[in-house]
Amino acid sequence: MSDIITSCLQLQKNISTNRIVVKEINGCDGSFIVNCVISYCIKQNSPLLIVSSHNSITHYHNVGLRMNHNLFKSCEAGVIDYFDFGDATLTNIMEYAESDQLLIDVLKKIEEMQRNHDTVNIIFDGITHLLDLQYTLQEVNKFGSEIIEIAAKSKNPLVIFHCNDVMEDDANHCWANLLSHKAQTVVEVENLSSGLSSDVSGHLTIKYPGNKFNEEHIHTVDMKPKKYLYKLFDRGVKWLAPGTV
Repeated sequence: MSDIITSCLQLQKNISTNRIVVKEINGCDGSFIVNCVISYCIKQNSPLLIVSSHNSITHYHNVGLRMNHNLFKSCEAGVIDYFDFGDATLTNIMEYAESDQLLIDVLKKIEEMQRNHDTVNIIFDGITHLLDLQYTLQEVNKFGSEIIEIAAKSKNPLVIFHCNDVMEDDANHCWANLLSHKAQTVVEVENLSSGLSSDVSGHLTIKYPGNKFNEEHIHTVDMKPKKYLYKLFDRGVKWLAPGTV
């Protein structure tokens, strides 16, 4: 399962700042994509910073044990670092600090890792929660652009933004679209329109907007997205071609 995701997300290609956006459509859970990328970075011994306003480090560790890796050991080895945005927000409120201090702290954490590693990959899990914390759309958009800009200072980094996409008149929808325009790859995870099924958890669409700038695709007018069905299990995900169930 991880190998399929690695291939679809083009993780093994030498892409300058491989920007990936994972969009959860109307509350569908797409965290399995993030967990697979974490697993990939650990197996490749590729430094990774996880910035999360969505899940705790214990959550990622427990999921990792099911995928045969130990996140805490990777943290001790300096391969993985974790920034708890929720906990930092509480501390920020208690200390009456400026609201943009959290964003500055994240950027400083990236630069700190870059001083020790040639490549630093970044995952921001739950970046749309910044809007819930009363950051404006302009502030969040600027922050996302700054993360990409700083990440580009290292060698062929991977940057993943995990976000929610809901109603079209919602700020989350606008922010998800802004992120998609910055992305090399966009992954959309959505529940079945027909309702719940015992055989399928949802469907997944992968688009490659960044490929239109590649020489091999420069004459392609309409790039077709890849579509899959998937079934979530306790220890992984099964991918299915549309129409096979």
